[in-house]
Amino acid sequence: MEAVDWAPLSDQELLERRISTLGLRIEGTPLEPLIKQLYDELSAHGLVFHPPCHIGDEWFVPIGIPAIFVPFFLVHERLRALERTRMLEVEGGTQEWFMQLMRHEAGHGYTYADKLTRQKEWRQMFATTARAETLDS
Repeated sequence: MEAVDWAPLSDQELLERRISTLGLRIEGTPLEPLIKQLYDELSAHGLVFHPPCHIGDEWFVPIGIPAIFVPFFLVHERLRALERTRMLEVEGGTQEWFMQLMRHEAGHGYTYADKLTRQKEWRQMFATTARAETLDS
């Protein structure tokens, strides 16, 4: 279903839709240049790996996967409005906030890309004993 089909729906009608049916993409949205900005910042610091970005249901980096998932509601103004109505804010809804969260999530991506969780020093500093044991497997 194209954005032009679902954007005029009422909040309730939109809430009844599955995210996967909305045809959401990062390409061509205001997020695309911000993601490029992140990649430019990483490159400026000599980091050649750029964690790929995907649409998810919230901000996250899957355990062990060096990829950033951006909340679906950030890719369209209609979804931002719905999020603001339901949650009273849009997490990452300004350029500054978005970039702050992207930098944070990129750090998680690098943790997995560089397999830092397998390094003893990293585990001693950041992981609990139980968590560190699961990271070894």
